[in-house]
Amino acid sequence: MMKQDLKISLPVYKIGYSLAFIVILSCVHSVVYVNEIGPAIDGKMAVLTLVFCADTYLIERQSRRREVFRLYLIKNQYYAVLRRITVQIGYLTVISILAYGMFYWQKPAVLDEKRSGIFLFLLYCGVVFITVFFWSVLSVTVCNLLQSVWGGMGMLFLVWLFLVSKAGEKLLGVWNPFSYEFCEFSELTEWKWAAGKIITAVCAILLLLLQKKILEKRG
Repeated sequence: MMKQDLKISLPVYKIGYSLAFIVILSCVHSVVYVNEIGPAIDGKMAVLTLVFCADTYLIERQSRRREVFRLYLIKNQYYAVLRRITVQIGYLTVISILAYGMFYWQKPAVLDEKRSGIFLFLLYCGVVFITVFFWSVLSVTVCNLLQSVWGGMGMLFLVWLFLVSKAGEKLLGVWNPFSYEFCEFSELTEWKWAAGKIITAVCAILLLLLQKKILEKRG
């Protein structure tokens, strides 16, 4: 069962375009200081995640396995979706960490010795995990509710555009899911920006718990 979910969750073409994405990102987005690496990646990983996870459930319809899948108990469908989301979150988190290391070819400088490179890296790991977690679950949820991969991706892309814009920054402030990206380096250890990440993590957990109900309604 897990082997099948791995095959469904991580097809070769997804691995190919996700790796190409982080390579291109590390080449086209210039950084001067180490503290700029995390914010340079965090918001972009949200886009990759929402595209990567959009067909997590609807792949059954696209591959004409839908009628077979619908014969499963809702509980079994739910666990299958959870396994796939878990695999995708794990993979996307790993390549997010890989992306961080790839930026070092630009030889960024450490801006403040009090906030070491290790601290910034560990902080980034926690932040990007929450980003991947939230956008993966949100992508699966919206696409399943709309019963459309392209419709779900389009809607979420518009939401993402607003959140990363200046308007989104001003309107939501520290509650913005990308508050880490907007945070000034001097305010990093004040932790006010963490409110945005905490609320997105809570929302992701709630959406994950709702998946069974959504499958009952739309599955």
